[in-house]
Amino acid sequence: QGGLQVRMQQQVRLFGQPRAMGRLGKNRGTALVRVMPVMVAGAICGSALSRIGDFTFVACTPLRMRSRVVACAAKGWQQGLDKALLDVDATLQERFEGLADAIRSPGEIAQTLAEAAQVIAEKGVGKGYPAALDALFPQGTLARSDLEGLAAVTRQGPELLEGLQRSSSTRSSASAPSSAPTAKAPDLKAFTDALSKLLSPDTVKATTDELANIFRKTPRGLEEPRFEVNGTGKGFEIRRYAPFTVATRRMAAEKQDGEGFGALAGYLFGDNEEKRAMKMTMPVEIGYDANTPEARKMAFVMPSDEAMAAKGFPQPRDPTVELSEVPERLVAVHEFPGIATSLEVERQSEKLLRALEEDGRYAAEVAGQYSVLQYNPPYTLPWRRRNEIAIVVAAKISDDAEA
Repeated sequence: QGGLQVRMQQQVRLFGQPRAMGRLGKNRGTALVRVMPVMVAGAICGSALSRIGDFTFVACTPLRMRSRVVACAAKGWQQGLDKALLDVDATLQERFEGLADAIRSPGEIAQTLAEAAQVIAEKGVGKGYPAALDALFPQGTLARSDLEGLAAVTRQGPELLEGLQRSSSTRSSASAPSSAPTAKAPDLKAFTDALSKLLSPDTVKATTDELANIFRKTPRGLEEPRFEVNGTGKGFEIRRYAPFTVATRRMAAEKQDGEGFGALAGYLFGDNEEKRAMKMTMPVEIGYDANTPEARKMAFVMPSDEAMAAKGFPQPRDPTVELSEVPERLVAVHEFPGIATSLEVERQSEKLLRALEEDGRYAAEVAGQYSVLQYNPPYTLPWRRRNEIAIVVAAKISDDAEA
């Protein structure tokens, strides 16, 4: 406790040094008020939320030797609190161990908060905020991912509501009044059978695991196409996908997304010539073509175990659903959080194209074509959703290679 008190006193004296406070001038009180939310957020969220992942900004070298915050590896207390408070799959023992790591590290927690406050005091809130955010919530962590997801949702939310309003007005104007369906008498035996199945141990376990997908960035229990990562760039990775089969449905307008999903899910769950139910997969893909905007297409990946069955895939009953083979291909993928509104998809696709152009090693095989990949069920927390923009690319041939 004595050692902790000395360290805390050292951190308090830090804010009295001219180097840290000199730039505040006459507005010292106002500036401190602006700094306080970051300190409070660090105390509450940085200490309570953060496994603040792979990198954090803390004291790697003596303070007097540094004029700015320095990046180094995340501390155990940050990783422990992230495990204890944000990881839905952590066991009870892992949560207790994570909290114990934090309790054993009060000096490091105070030091990280002091570092974040110092950089704001030196640079001001506007210029210092990014470094302070990295100090408290570094990239690659659940805490930072949640913060970025929440920021994205605040931008995407109004866009989503506007789209829903347009879609609702279109449906209401096009729909004709219809008579209410005649109510059927309840089938007591069917009800008791369904209730018994619902309360079975296997169903309860499956339901509990499915509910945890509310908090998971990537759902469990769903197959996705096989790929290997061939390389990375600034904000993207290059994946080589093995061949796979998809069920597709063309959509002429955005308001048909629900119809496309219903038709494909129906085929997968038994609305086919053999009435064979198959497993759900991920991701759901929506393909775009800037050259022909009306040629949007939704695709479900077919489960690989069905492909190995002797009968192969059953034929769809719905004529709008088609089966097709996707060959091996090289794909540039950029991940983004939140809700995949049409404007957000456009922004993120442009961002990936700029990143590829700046990188210079890859180019889109077909200009204007891209896809959005969505991995989560609709009930996943919006800021935890995993979305990706995907562009089929080819490696550029350098001048040396051509020679």
